[in-house]
Amino acid sequence: MIIVIGAGIIGLFTAYNLLKKGKKVKIFDTPSLKGSSSDAAVGMLAPLIEAKPLESELFNLMIESKKSWKEFVHLEPINSYIKFKDNGALMVALNQDDNEKLKFKKNYFDNLGYKTELLSANQTLKIEPSLNSNVYSSLFCKNQDQVNPVLLKKFLIEEIISMNGEYLIGKKIDKLKLDDGNVFFGNKSYKFDNIIIACGAWSSEIISNSFGIKIPLRPVKGVSLILNSKCNTISHNLWFRNIYIAPRDNGKLAIGATEDEKGFDHEIKIDELYFLINSIWESFPRLEDLSLNKIKVGLRPTTIDGSPIIGPLNDFNNKILCNFGHYRHGILLAPKSADIISNYVFNKEVLSKDKFFSPSRFNL
Repeated sequence: MIIVIGAGIIGLFTAYNLLKKGKKVKIFDTPSLKGSSSDAAVGMLAPLIEAKPLESELFNLMIESKKSWKEFVHLEPINSYIKFKDNGALMVALNQDDNEKLKFKKNYFDNLGYKTELLSANQTLKIEPSLNSNVYSSLFCKNQDQVNPVLLKKFLIEEIISMNGEYLIGKKIDKLKLDDGNVFFGNKSYKFDNIIIACGAWSSEIISNSFGIKIPLRPVKGVSLILNSKCNTISHNLWFRNIYIAPRDNGKLAIGATEDEKGFDHEIKIDELYFLINSIWESFPRLEDLSLNKIKVGLRPTTIDGSPIIGPLNDFNNKILCNFGHYRHGILLAPKSADIISNYVFNKEVLSKDKFFSPSRFNL
């Protein structure tokens, strides 16, 4: 039996993957816990746009996971269900300074071996006429796509249940106690072969409380919006200086996201809304055509080096596996993270490039 603690997208994808491969799985969810990063995610699948210098291991992981996404949506009859959109992205410049940054980005992407196209203002407005006339230029990036996280989460839960996985809802789990192949929490005990901790920003807390191990993990708060648009004709994912926008079906726009170091604060603050609305105002010509549908808050689990923690706590107990710390890349990295965890569970060879993300890099 595999115990998965945490039912965000990372935990759900992990449970789904293991069930598909024949394992028995119990996954524990805590819907009452506010601030899950999955609940506020926009769902961008954009490894190139998220690439940063000195993060080659993370970039390669994102690229591999994007390939896994392609395989996932084509092998399963779920493309329309989860609203995967293979629609590419435009990085939009609103002034000359932004344009110079796009030129720098294009050169960086070229050096990585990926071709992008710098478009003029007229070329940009021709393919995205809903944008403001103050658009200066844009950088077109293929294969930088999106998925709807809400529908994805619903799909994964339904699939887990249909494969006889146990999806259990309860209170927040603060501490685990291990004894002779059993784990104790919530006044119950469960037999286990492996325990996978996928609690997002709360993972370090449960590991510290349970095993006395300090994980270099912290929450970074993000606020996102779902807007209704009367005339949504946007066809690409849009990335601006401060925000990114994913067009949904039925005239909706998903907009993210702020980044604030505010601990576990999950309340929506006026300054956060002002930042998002002001950024939208810079980019869209008719705010009167937009109405608020939802406001969401997520606490992104962020490690000290910016990469996720995927693998066993070997110095403590190699049956305890970590799968958290994905920061703003959780949706994108979910398939590949699940594959790596699966290799540990089935005692398959784990490649050195995947071992890079293990807790052992922090001497854990």
